[in-house]
Amino acid sequence: MLNALSGDWREEVSPGLISALRGVCDTADQIPMFSDQRHPELDRLARESVGRPLALSLIECADRAMVAGLHGPAALEDAARRALDLRVCRGFRQMEEHYLRESNERRAYQLRQNLDAAASASDLGAWARRLTGIETGSRTAPQQKMDGIDDGAPL
Repeated sequence: MLNALSGDWREEVSPGLISALRGVCDTADQIPMFSDQRHPELDRLARESVGRPLALSLIECADRAMVAGLHGPAALEDAARRALDLRVCRGFRQMEEHYLRESNERRAYQLRQNLDAAASASDLGAWARRLTGIETGSRTAPQQKMDGIDDGAPL
C-alpha cells in the first residue's frame, strides 16, 4: 500500500508544490482569523494542479489545517496525512466495488477486512512526514522486483 501511495505521490505532487505549500503553511499564523479568507496562493496552486487529484486534495487539506489553527510543519504534515488517508479510502472503495460487481458480497467483505488491516498496520503520519520532506530517514518501503506472471502486490 505504501509503495502505491508513494508512486501516486511522485506522479501527482511536485516538489514545487510541496515547497510552495511549505511557504504558505509557514506564514499561516499571519493569515487573518476569518475562515472565509483563503490564502490567494492556494487558489493559484489549485489552478496549476488541475488533473492531479492527490495534489488538489493536499491543497484542500492544507487549507483546512490552517483554518483549524495549524501552521508550519504541523499544518503540512496534517494536510499530507489527510490527503493520503483520502487516497487510501478511495482506493479501497474502488476495489470493494469491483469485487461486489465481479464476485460476491462475502469475498468483498473479506477483501475489505484485509485492506482495513493493511491500513491500520501502516503509519500514514510518518509516511506523510517522509513524502513532504519534514522527516528524512532510511526507513522506506522495500521495492520488490516483480518479474513472474504470478507476482503482484501482496495484501
